[in-house]
Amino acid sequence: MSIMHVCRGNWTKDESVLLEGAYDKLGKFFDSLKVDMLALEFSTPRAGEVEKLFYNNFLDTKIILGFGCINPRSDRVETVEEIVRNVEKVLEFLPPENVWLNPDCGFATFSKRPLNPYPIIRKKLQNMVKASKILREKYCK
Repeated sequence: MSIMHVCRGNWTKDESVLLEGAYDKLGKFFDSLKVDMLALEFSTPRAGEVEKLFYNNFLDTKIILGFGCINPRSDRVETVEEIVRNVEKVLEFLPPENVWLNPDCGFATFSKRPLNPYPIIRKKLQNMVKASKILREKYCK
């Protein structure tokens, strides 16, 4: 499987210095790629609305989306309900089997300097897994 990730920056918790903008400007470029999956960050408002990813292209017919649903740069632990709600927006465009949940860009665990302590990372991942189980039960029968 071939995967492309677009990184908006992951070295700081200061969201104001990281890249921002919706994916609509990259839609035709993404459409031209020969990849199976796009792993994209969506856990922050800097990424724009998920529907903009599907403007002016055929991505809804050909990709798996690695949907970034938890923010590794924030101490706030996303709730299970919040993750489910955000993923359900993606399901308006893609079938459930083409949506994979993942954190935005890993957890920036630079040598001896993670952006978040491991207990927070663990809670975020636990909630992501719980959300995936709810979504599977609801949409993958």
